[in-house]
Amino acid sequence: MPGREQGLQRFIDAVEAGIRARAADFPDAMSMVDRIFSALENAGEVNTENTPTRLETCRHLENAYDQARKGPEPFPELTDAFAALEPKFAWNRRAEAATVAGDFYDNHTNAMIVGNGGLETRQDVVIGVSLVAPGITYPRHHHPPEELYVVLSSGEWMQNDNPMVAKRSGDLVHNPSNAWHAMQATDVPLLAIWCLWIAA
Repeated sequence: MPGREQGLQRFIDAVEAGIRARAADFPDAMSMVDRIFSALENAGEVNTENTPTRLETCRHLENAYDQARKGPEPFPELTDAFAALEPKFAWNRRAEAATVAGDFYDNHTNAMIVGNGGLETRQDVVIGVSLVAPGITYPRHHHPPEELYVVLSSGEWMQNDNPMVAKRSGDLVHNPSNAWHAMQATDVPLLAIWCLWIAA
């Protein structure tokens, strides 16, 4: 199997470093984290069909980077690794976004980084990113895989219909399997990486 492209490896290493820096605060998530990064020690297949694409919401990226670089170590390095890799992303909208009321459709975008449709095709791990414009709510949703968000720029998160909780650059958000969750950008764009273990 071919080795992994240097920029993607730098990003994966930086994501792991960011998560490990907060490991003591999220013991319930560490079993999943260990599985994810153990699996990622072996590179997957390069997605030769990836077509870099940017949507209008990506105009908020530089503002999000400015916020993210204010976070604790190692989040400035994670932000730099992300920014260097971002031009390769195929940004897209959530499939059901057109049915959501309000301005959500034109003011959010997601990109798959690792996993089907990402830069590296895999069947065990998903790593992606969401960018939400200021003042926009990413609707509540749930899914069977456990999930860990790595917060790059600040916003608010909801879990299981509890009140929104503010999160800053350097924070993590752990969603157990099938937990309802949503997120909301405040006066700055919300940028967050998500990691899921999807293998049986």
